[in-house]
Amino acid sequence: MKFLAKERHVHHYSPDNPPALTVAPREIFQLETPSILTFIETFPDSVVLPVTGPVEVQGAEPGLTLKVDILKIKLTAGEAAITAIPGKGAFADRISKPSYKVVTYDDTHVYFSDSLQIPLRPMVGKIGVAPAEASISSGTSGPHGGNMDITDIAEGASVYLPIFVKGAMLAAGDVHALMADGESHLSAVETESILTLRCEVTDSIRLTHPMVVTQSHVMTVGEGRTLEEAYHIALDDMAGLIMEFNGLGFLDAIMFISNAVDLKINQIVNPRVGVRAALPKELLGRAIS
Repeated sequence: MKFLAKERHVHHYSPDNPPALTVAPREIFQLETPSILTFIETFPDSVVLPVTGPVEVQGAEPGLTLKVDILKIKLTAGEAAITAIPGKGAFADRISKPSYKVVTYDDTHVYFSDSLQIPLRPMVGKIGVAPAEASISSGTSGPHGGNMDITDIAEGASVYLPIFVKGAMLAAGDVHALMADGESHLSAVETESILTLRCEVTDSIRLTHPMVVTQSHVMTVGEGRTLEEAYHIALDDMAGLIMEFNGLGFLDAIMFISNAVDLKINQIVNPRVGVRAALPKELLGRAIS
């Protein structure tokens, strides 16, 4: 199995980044990902983590869609960091200086303190492809994916990404042992990992923004400077999906959304905030391949 070490990372999603690894469609491969503790000597400058990659996917062409299956998330460090930075997050004006807390975890729980333990819920914070033109920091999100911080991007999920450049140039990282929806104060439980992934190129669905499919739900993803901008993108894409897959007109589709689709906040702490619209899979007219 092909393996890309955490040292092979980039700080931007960019069409100018050369591939660090090339894989065939449906080939299983692994990415090792760093964490804040990997670069703790440079904290707080190291808060914006790089992503491992890029991975060139053979057959990926602009206009098609890349499906990325999250086969396994192996947390490897046994410890993780949670950070707080002045000016960042919902409590920004109440933080006087940069700080971090180191916590431990095992196969079942994160040990926040001697008396507080929280069930483990590994997830991938950053996953995306190269945009068509300008480079985009790994610290933010966009139509290319990137720093989406969606708790549902976990083992068994599939992430669908629009392809903008030949080879797609996938990169991923910022793995969390645990995060709540919103990531309210800035930081999840950030740790090192090895991701086992599989990519497929498809023309069965054309996207303008990412989509996440889990065992139970189909989720359209939006981002923006405000939550309003973000939810408009997520809901517009969900309306289009329902119209195409369920054969409904626009008015019926939006009435259906009001009663069948949940809006969830991804994160409120990055340069562009994120929202997802989640529809139970059994309510979609046909399966997404």
